[in-house]
Amino acid sequence: MGKQWKLLLCLLILATSLLSGCWDNRELEERNAVLGIALDLVEIDGEEQYKMTVQIPIPIKIAGSSGEGGGGNENAVKIVSGIGRTVMEASRSLQLRLNQQLFVGHTRILAVSEKLARRGLSDIMDSFRRDPMIRRLMWTVVVKGRAATLLEIRPQLSQIPVIFQMEQIENGIRMGTIPDQSLGEYFNDSASKVAQPFLNYVEASQNELKWRGVAVFREDRMVGTLTPVETWTLMRLRNKRRGGMEVVPIPGTENEFITFRPKFMETKITFQKNDNAPGDTNITATFHCEVKGDLLESTGQKGGLTHSREITELEGIIKQEMERRAHEVVGKVQKEFNSDVLRLGLKLRAQHYHDYWKHHDWNEDFKDFPIRIVYTIKLQRLGMAM
Repeated sequence: MGKQWKLLLCLLILATSLLSGCWDNRELEERNAVLGIALDLVEIDGEEQYKMTVQIPIPIKIAGSSGEGGGGNENAVKIVSGIGRTVMEASRSLQLRLNQQLFVGHTRILAVSEKLARRGLSDIMDSFRRDPMIRRLMWTVVVKGRAATLLEIRPQLSQIPVIFQMEQIENGIRMGTIPDQSLGEYFNDSASKVAQPFLNYVEASQNELKWRGVAVFREDRMVGTLTPVETWTLMRLRNKRRGGMEVVPIPGTENEFITFRPKFMETKITFQKNDNAPGDTNITATFHCEVKGDLLESTGQKGGLTHSREITELEGIIKQEMERRAHEVVGKVQKEFNSDVLRLGLKLRAQHYHDYWKHHDWNEDFKDFPIRIVYTIKLQRLGMAM
């Protein structure tokens, strides 16, 4: 029996020696957690290089982290920059200036300058795609001007600027006014041979961050922007999102408007074949958009809406204006940008692969593809009236 126990003990020792354990563990206090990354182009000795700027929180300075109550938001974060010919070289240059290892597992925002976006993002995105620590749910935005200004703002409502910006974006997504466009969404669209990517477009000032719409890409290069109102139209056509409030002028009047807030949205795409159409483009796409919402105000309406005829008339005015705006947006992304941010090609390839798709180059033919938009407006709540 003694020999058996000795043999069992030897086997246990051998088994435990094969366990790796936490040989490479590192305490949180030994890391610099990066909350935000900004990338700009700078010229060094006549050569364009990348400037990486990061925002690092200082735990002891954050209010509530110590018995003294912490400090103000100007002391709660540290902003550090590094320069290099590649993103990883800039990261290495930045690391050499810090006393602890950089940790990007908690990074929430990646900002790139408009100049860099118009040059192309394929080179910088390569390193982020390969790094397993980078979150695919990170918010990626294009900044008007320097990207580093996004990390330098000092909002009055939060000690940590990146947390304020993250909550601002997430609140807009919940309200349906800002597209849910993360780093993972950009990777998916940029890798697709059909769809084209877009990113949120922002402008940073000293104390606030303003959402300016979206930056539209063709492959990896930014080719233009859409305003917030145009972006809401794009969200309805592409993502079936309700977007923001629509202020519609009343025809035949001066300074009289209807304010309409979409609540429920449904979009369907159908294709119609016309064998008698000239040339080889015999298919037309139609976006059918059904929008149900509330009437928030009508500056030209005196008293309440008591007749169904008046409600139908208002629905017709809203329908006409939203269709006009939608055709303008589609014309812009087709003729000016030639970028299928509508993801129309995905539907077309799935439904008409043999009779259209394999005979055409969608990246070139998208700009001339016939598209119709038809809205159906339903007013659900008209508000209180005396």
